[in-house]
Amino acid sequence: MKTSPLLFKLGASLVVLGGVMSSPLVTAQTTISTSTTTATSTSSTTTTTSTSALVTVKGAVIGAPENVNFSGQAQVKANVVTDPDFGAQPTVVLSIDMSNVTGVGASTGKKYVVSAQETLNRKLNAADLVQVTFPFYASGGSPAAARIGAASFSLGYNVSTLKLTGASGQIASP
Repeated sequence: MKTSPLLFKLGASLVVLGGVMSSPLVTAQTTISTSTTTATSTSSTTTTTSTSALVTVKGAVIGAPENVNFSGQAQVKANVVTDPDFGAQPTVVLSIDMSNVTGVGASTGKKYVVSAQETLNRKLNAADLVQVTFPFYASGGSPAAARIGAASFSLGYNVSTLKLTGASGQIASP
């Protein structure tokens, strides 16, 4: 039985679920670098392929006391680890650092900072949509007064080479 991939649009990027990742995710705004390491024990060899990407993100969080427009670059690191002992699907240890993303209040022009870093474990798939929430607060203000925003990252992997091949992101209200 032949199945057709599920398509959806995220921002200006086309994502294919259950199929092959389309190339529009790799843009001039995304920089990707890769390295591979191998660890050998007495019983097996585990491969870890590390890929990182600087992903340009932007969007707005709507809410009181004011709407906040965000832009900047998120650092996305994908460490894909194989499991030679049990033959399980490779795991992606995904780290997302949004500390280089900043916001500007729509009505006051006040600067807002993001200090979020997330680490997630995911199963390796050709396409992955990752959604995380992040705290943000006025620059110079107290982190205790933080509000919450949401970031979505559309990631593409080459499942044969275990490499992150594309990434795009956007910010919105949770």
